[in-house]
Amino acid sequence: MAQASIGLAVFGAGRIGAVHAKNVSSCAPQAHLVGVADIDPAAAQRLLNAAGSGRTGDIDSFLDDPSVAGVIIATPTSTHAALIAQAAQAGKHVLCEKPISLELAATAAASREAEQAGIILQVGFQRRFDDEFSRVRALVEKGDLGAVRFLRLVGRDHRPPSHEYLRTSGGQYKDQMVHEFDAARWLMGPLEVDEVYATGSAIVDPSLDDFGDVDTTVAVLRFKGGALAVIDGSREAVYGYDVRGEIQGSKGLALIGHERLRNGSLMDAAHATADVESFIERFAVAYKNEVVDFVAAIRKRRAPRVGARDALEALRMAIAADRSRAQRRPVKLAEVVDD
Repeated sequence: MAQASIGLAVFGAGRIGAVHAKNVSSCAPQAHLVGVADIDPAAAQRLLNAAGSGRTGDIDSFLDDPSVAGVIIATPTSTHAALIAQAAQAGKHVLCEKPISLELAATAAASREAEQAGIILQVGFQRRFDDEFSRVRALVEKGDLGAVRFLRLVGRDHRPPSHEYLRTSGGQYKDQMVHEFDAARWLMGPLEVDEVYATGSAIVDPSLDDFGDVDTTVAVLRFKGGALAVIDGSREAVYGYDVRGEIQGSKGLALIGHERLRNGSLMDAAHATADVESFIERFAVAYKNEVVDFVAAIRKRRAPRVGARDALEALRMAIAADRSRAQRRPVKLAEVVDD
């Protein structure tokens, strides 16, 4: 007998909420969009109009709705942990945009809430659902690269976010580079990060110094056993959104996202096109895959491919990077036990 379609609700009608609502309604054949909740009902209605189905309502109405099996949390970061707890208490599975929280204690508490309630808690590290990143991870798992020795990751936004956003974002390591921290753990696994050294500057916008943030950063990760990773991040790349990497092992090298580069040519503002405007375009397929996998996890009653522990470990690395930059020293990950 065919299983019933999985009902999902989206919390948050902003840019990423719009992506999720569209993907649930059009790219997840075993699921359907029950509705969208947002403090701006008109914004929620616009998403539903585009999706062609669903209702608006407040969060409680969806948590009380028996037709909703899972929720996608795409609200501001400060609301994530509390919404996860509410959803867990209501027995709803959760796909939450990163981060769960900017605090270790709140992240761990949300994880416990989900575990005790027996719900799935998937976290939105979309690189893990990207075809290019996934192919390279498969090479590592199969041993085709041999013993991994070195990883380089690049993460550069096309344009800086607003000051209003940046003041509450948690800083470049927790907000932007946390994606690379998670990707490094995943790509290099089962190796574990031992130590983080990070430095950064406010070059794009020197006024970020006013609230202790930076926009141009480098982090060096030392893994147990001696393997290394170097991550560089920037809040601005005039030539377009830029995410790529390379991983070297004893048997060879694999590249991620280098197809747009041309040796010896200047990549200037004229190079930027719609397909590299932001993470929305670059990871469009990954976001679809993410929702499809969330639905599959609910159907099969299995753990998500990326969960709360992954969010906790990436946050620990970001906190270590912040501490390293402030204290100008390498920070052992074992030091980061409480925020």
